[in-house]
Amino acid sequence: MRECVDFDPLNSKEGGEVVQCWHQTFAGNVKKSTGSWIHNRFRWHGFSYGFQIARAGDDALNAYKNQWPAAYVIFDEDIKWSYRCVSETYPDFTSFGADIYVAHHNMKWTMAFTHEQPDIGPFFAENPRL
Repeated sequence: MRECVDFDPLNSKEGGEVVQCWHQTFAGNVKKSTGSWIHNRFRWHGFSYGFQIARAGDDALNAYKNQWPAAYVIFDEDIKWSYRCVSETYPDFTSFGADIYVAHHNMKWTMAFTHEQPDIGPFFAENPRL
C-alpha cells in the first residue's frame, strides 16, 4: 500500500526560517557550548556528541513512529530543499543514506536521519521547553 503525502516546497526565506527555528529549539546547547549552531559539519552531531538529549537508533525510530499525526517540515543538511508536509504516517528516510531532518510543524519534536545509519543515528529529540 502506498502512502499519500501532501507537500508544499518552501522558498529559501521560509526554509531559512524553519531551520533557524529548529536551531533555536534543538541546538541551543550546541550554540552555548561551541559558539555555533552546527558542531563538526552536521546538525545531528549535537545529538551524537551529547550536547542535546535525544534517543538513538531503534528507540528513536519507535518514538518517531508513535507520534500523533500532524503537519511537519523536512529539510536536508545543506538546506538545498525544504517542504511542509502532511501524511497519515511520518516518512522513514533510513534507506536514503542522507542527512534529513523531520520536525513537527511547531517544533514539538524532531527526527534526524543520518548518512551514518545504522552505525550512528537516527536521533529523535523532543522540544526541551515543553
